[in-house]
Amino acid sequence: MIGKAIYAGLMVGIGVSANLMLENPILGALLFSLALLVIMHNQLYLYTGKIGYFNFTKEQSKILVLGLLFNFIGCLFTVSMNCGDPTYIAEISRAAALKFEPSAIQLFIEAFFCGILMFTAVNSKKTIITVFCIMTFILLGYEHCVADFPFLYFVLSFENIIKFLLIILGNTIGSIFIHFLVKEKENGKKRL
Repeated sequence: MIGKAIYAGLMVGIGVSANLMLENPILGALLFSLALLVIMHNQLYLYTGKIGYFNFTKEQSKILVLGLLFNFIGCLFTVSMNCGDPTYIAEISRAAALKFEPSAIQLFIEAFFCGILMFTAVNSKKTIITVFCIMTFILLGYEHCVADFPFLYFVLSFENIIKFLLIILGNTIGSIFIHFLVKEKENGKKRL
């Protein structure tokens, strides 16, 4: 799981870098979707792709926390490898300053909707839906905890750590909420 979580984080970091460096936001969002397509195709471990299926066991809780930690490490590694480029540093610094500017409540709401889109992208298992879900969350500016982690480094403060924790919570609740709405009960009947 650790290797798969790091690999997933590396892919998200590549998506962050592509989205950050391309002047065309639509193309950047499209290329960001490559990250989730690779993650799904290779059955990698991405927290935001797994949390909707959480079943509240102690063992799964440990795996989720470790998975998230190693997603962060992979994403930060990819982004840090690009930091030798002054243009990249300028872009990520500018984006980081804007990333944590909204209120904590606004970031939570944006993360909640990102959680819904992430669950939908993974649960659909259809490439076109995955691509459009990812492009939508990127173009609307919704917050994804793994993708936001490198930005936190550039604007690290107590307030921004609290905001970041709310982003994780928003992704979690959004994903669990949408799965709750569509999952089948044990007797096979769908929830209304």
